[in-house]
Amino acid sequence: MLDQDVRAYIVKLDHTAIAVRRVRDALPLYRDLLGGELHSAGDMPHQGFRWVQLVYPGGSKIELLEPLSDDGFLARFLDKYGEGAHHMTFKVQRIEELVQLLRARGYRVVDEKYDDPHWKEAFISPRSAHGIIVQLAESDLTDADERRFWSFDTLAEKVLGDGKA
Repeated sequence: MLDQDVRAYIVKLDHTAIAVRRVRDALPLYRDLLGGELHSAGDMPHQGFRWVQLVYPGGSKIELLEPLSDDGFLARFLDKYGEGAHHMTFKVQRIEELVQLLRARGYRVVDEKYDDPHWKEAFISPRSAHGIIVQLAESDLTDADERRFWSFDTLAEKVLGDGKA
């Protein structure tokens, strides 16, 4: 049965993220074979990871995550679990209200960050989400805005460097 109170906050399932040791090694499957087109990409050096989003017909997205160092959260995740599903991201509205509602219903919500007006986020712990991290994100950026915001052309060449962006 749908929880209409919570459902009212959900805008869409935005993407599924997959932890990989090297993005370039995952592209033959996710880009070349399955037909994903590069949507956006970026390096998050302060958090120790790189991300590349591929978009598929109908608008579904997969995000590939690669560690930039051996000591960040993503490297630890890969060491413990190996390559595979890391998280799912739902775009939501009024995230701070939603988090309070989820907590009231007994869900463990962690790592809340609300200081960036373009990207607010919180995570439902895998302990409350059947073993996967669920990222809740509120953003005022459209998909086109995200491509401009993340300097798509420059980052795509830097991240992929194979001329197939």
